[in-house]
Amino acid sequence: MRRISLFLIPGLIAIAIYTGVSTFETLSSPDNDTPRAVALDYDGYSEGINTVLYDAFGNISYTLQADRQVHYNDDRTELDRPYIRLFEEGSTHWNIVANSGKISSLYTPGDDRRQSIELSGNIEVYSLDEFGNRMQLTTDYLLVDPHSQTLETEAAVTLVTQRLKLTAIGMYAALDQDEVIFKRDTEGQYDNAMP
Repeated sequence: MRRISLFLIPGLIAIAIYTGVSTFETLSSPDNDTPRAVALDYDGYSEGINTVLYDAFGNISYTLQADRQVHYNDDRTELDRPYIRLFEEGSTHWNIVANSGKISSLYTPGDDRRQSIELSGNIEVYSLDEFGNRMQLTTDYLLVDPHSQTLETEAAVTLVTQRLKLTAIGMYAALDQDEVIFKRDTEGQYDNAMP
């Protein structure tokens, strides 16, 4: 029995020394001393943005305001509470507000880089004509191309003017031509009695 303990004690001491040395080497390894870089998936953040974009002739094309903007590495930008004002002949013609938005780049052959704005949540598009008559369009999803001043959605849409109320599923609008095309299930009410 005494012989076993003579071999057992040096063996346990050897194991303890080996464990202590390898733990010390792991703790003092240069790989563990350097801080690890955290990879961010965004490269820009701002609050309270107000952007003015111009056409090729130096005229204001549209403005974009938002409570918050985050630009991601994949060239996508997310917006909180965006407000877009589209201009025509130097004055605001259309206004668009929404809960959130996303800007992504569009590339078309033979054309410059363009951006589309994807809006969602409580979207309101409104305009006043030269007589002060208001037109309001509401939906929950809308794709806006501010350069061509077009709007498109496959969601439910409601259009209200002073005398007219239309509902439909899906819509395409060319705002610079004052043209709105409803895609399906269109229903309307017209009130001739209103002034």
